[in-house]
Amino acid sequence: MQPPTVSRLTRAVHLACLCTPLLTAPAVALAQDAAATGPSTTELDTIVVTAGKRQESVREIAGSVSAVTGQQLEDLGAQSLGDYIQRTPGVVFNNYQPGVSHVVMRGIATSSGNVQGQTTTGYFLNEVPLTEPGWTIVVPDIDAFDINRVEVLRGPQGTLFGSASMGGAINYVANLADASGFDAAAELTASQTRNADVGFGAKAMVNLPIAQDVLAVRAVAQLREDPGYLDNIGLGRDGSNDSRTAGGRLSVTLTPSQATTLSWLSLWQNTDADDNSYRIAGLGEFERNTAIPEFTDTRVAVHSLRLDQDLGFATLTALLAQQDKRQDWQFDYTPIRGAYNADLGLDLDTPLYIASGGESTGRSLELRLASSGAQRLEWLVGGMVFQTDKATYEALGAQGAAGAFDRSPLFGPGSGAVIAPDDAIFNAFYSHLDGTELAVFGEGTFHFNDQWKATLGGRFFRTRVESRSTQVGFSTWPGAPVVTRARTDEDGFNPKASLTWTPSQDLMVYALVSEGFRFGEPNTGGLSAYPIPAGSRSDSLVNYELGARSSFADGRWLVDATLFYVDWKDIQLRLQTPDFYNYASNGGQAYSRGVELATTWRPVAGFDWQLAATWQQARLDEDLEILWAGTAPAGAQLPGSADWTVSNVLNYQFDARFAPTLTLAHQYVGSGISDLASAVPGAVRHTQGNYNTVDLRYRMTFGSTDLTLFGSNLGDVRGITRSVSEVNGIGQGLVRPRTFGVTVHWRY
Repeated sequence: MQPPTVSRLTRAVHLACLCTPLLTAPAVALAQDAAATGPSTTELDTIVVTAGKRQESVREIAGSVSAVTGQQLEDLGAQSLGDYIQRTPGVVFNNYQPGVSHVVMRGIATSSGNVQGQTTTGYFLNEVPLTEPGWTIVVPDIDAFDINRVEVLRGPQGTLFGSASMGGAINYVANLADASGFDAAAELTASQTRNADVGFGAKAMVNLPIAQDVLAVRAVAQLREDPGYLDNIGLGRDGSNDSRTAGGRLSVTLTPSQATTLSWLSLWQNTDADDNSYRIAGLGEFERNTAIPEFTDTRVAVHSLRLDQDLGFATLTALLAQQDKRQDWQFDYTPIRGAYNADLGLDLDTPLYIASGGESTGRSLELRLASSGAQRLEWLVGGMVFQTDKATYEALGAQGAAGAFDRSPLFGPGSGAVIAPDDAIFNAFYSHLDGTELAVFGEGTFHFNDQWKATLGGRFFRTRVESRSTQVGFSTWPGAPVVTRARTDEDGFNPKASLTWTPSQDLMVYALVSEGFRFGEPNTGGLSAYPIPAGSRSDSLVNYELGARSSFADGRWLVDATLFYVDWKDIQLRLQTPDFYNYASNGGQAYSRGVELATTWRPVAGFDWQLAATWQQARLDEDLEILWAGTAPAGAQLPGSADWTVSNVLNYQFDARFAPTLTLAHQYVGSGISDLASAVPGAVRHTQGNYNTVDLRYRMTFGSTDLTLFGSNLGDVRGITRSVSEVNGIGQGLVRPRTFGVTVHWRY
């Protein structure tokens, strides 16, 4: 394999921040140096990426890997996932409420929100797993400031990334401390959203070398106030869905020698929303109606210690981490208070509510060895353990409940103190879960010659989930609390194989077969008179894809295209016994097939056009019985997906004073449904999607300061991002209304 020519390398540098492959700032800088000084063995195509957990050429990865770079995040004015994630192919973001807004890749989902088991999309921070088994506590939505890039890996990633990443994975890559020199940045944003107060954001970063090229510290702080745009007529409060995001990161990097790097990374991020961000269909453009605020509070903390040691023949990586997540929210159940009063003989007259949430702590350790340098046989082997300790709760309550039970003819005096000891919560379920994933994994790539290579990989895994559930309240009166225990164990092998053909520097073609898996979910026995299984096991999911990466027009037009087919069987489902006990099981099958396209075109200096488009069909392959709804027929669309998604980003930098840059961004998300019940004939359809949005940004540079004027959702469309039946109507999550603002970004 010969290194590219200088002209070829220069063309690659021109497109470095725009094309689909993963790019890092140091690698781009090296490539620019090489282009300036002549031929060099340091080339853009040898960028180290974490998608393969080893040193690997981004233009030779046999798989659907893309990224949104730090510069692209800044150009888009990105704050959170909703601002950028749908601009990569094959991805739909189902925005609804903080902490439970899910990303669906290639249509692999049975709901646009939380499901009873583990999610089908994995989330990582610098390779640290953030997705625990069971019901999701907080989908991490890391603030985009001072993020190096966000890697998006489409298709199952079970071989290297483990459980949950059946549809794909998102890996946030935060900038680490850099001992080569001082750096700093700050950003202020003010914005005005239709039907909302003025929003504000303040962020800052400082990178401080303690010992030149040896020890450095990097600190990041951020605060963002997003004013509410929904009016809660039940509370008499305009803009009730205010939210605040605050947090920061701390990184310490020690490089005692060229062969050794030790890095620490901590992240804290809290998001507090005063009220939920869904409107009630039929009330009004921006109206909702609840008797109490439906708040959501989330807490995320991640701490990791990483060692990278060059052993000569291989690189040793050790990654030790802990992630802590907590979420608490409240839902209004007052519209059905009358039913409880009638059934239980109560006279409640205060708002009825559901309080729900939980907390989890995950600890992980990964050790791996990766071969060094370009060899005919490149290999990677490793092992991992991931342990989760999680507690969740769901409680029904109303102030004054104890007195209401004392007055009830069905319960009588003295019952209230037992059923509702805090005079509010009168029925509750508490669950505690311990989960463990053990795995050994490996990949090997053999280069037959300069054009052909084959990769084989696999992961042997063993998962265990132990749960304990406690039920208290009127449903156990007059007996003691009901405690049940359950456990599931599973082991298996997750294979991966690919074949790559590179006939020239302008074309690479690959074929890939890969599988994914996730934790099963135990069932607590004893609550139903009917037999139920011990629990669900992992689904069976196999992904087949054929992809090509090509370069045309003397390197000014890059095209990545992928054909894929996903075969999904034994899907994890939530079923019900004849006596109305819900339980986890497996059944049914589905498929997803489609085409993903990502292109970057630079016809002239200063102008770039990035296009990402996906056509897919994610469908049930057979009739499926849906809890409480009926039968969804074969051919029904899977929820949380869209048959079509299109994104266009056009940048033009004027050759003028202050380097003015104009960015126009368009996005289309096709129509879809939010849950499988919507696929049942005659059922209420919870629809989403079928909208276009357009954003515009104008930036000028004054020395080390950028001034940006922006407008988002210029058409002020009411795009529905998810819809759900709530007790007070059909809730609809919305694209944020038209917003104008200004950002000042200073860098050292």
